[in-house]
Amino acid sequence: MYFEFWRLKTQTRFSLEQAYLNIYQRVGSDEREIVCLHCDPLTAPNAEHGRYKRGPHIHMSTAGSPFDKAHIALSGPNIEPALRSMATLHSAFAWGIEMIRDEILTLLDARTVVSV
Repeated sequence: MYFEFWRLKTQTRFSLEQAYLNIYQRVGSDEREIVCLHCDPLTAPNAEHGRYKRGPHIHMSTAGSPFDKAHIALSGPNIEPALRSMATLHSAFAWGIEMIRDEILTLLDARTVVSV
């Protein structure tokens, strides 16, 4: 599942507030979230968890509570290059998607249907 929320900044300009990719594993009629790739670029840098949430970050859904709420930042301590433009943010988010594909989805049982 992919979701974006854009905030109206001016009459002709929007800013990306949220980009969320949630990946689910389906076995039969059961479905569970296995990992999330999120980005909240309009979060204030000094907000709680802001330094991790502003750029692309992972939530480990399968870890269960409370670990599934942790924000595992993909950009390290220097988030500014990723937030410089929509192109650089898109590139950072795409890199996260590739990492999930290569490091997580390849581990799933081939018989499992994955909803993205």
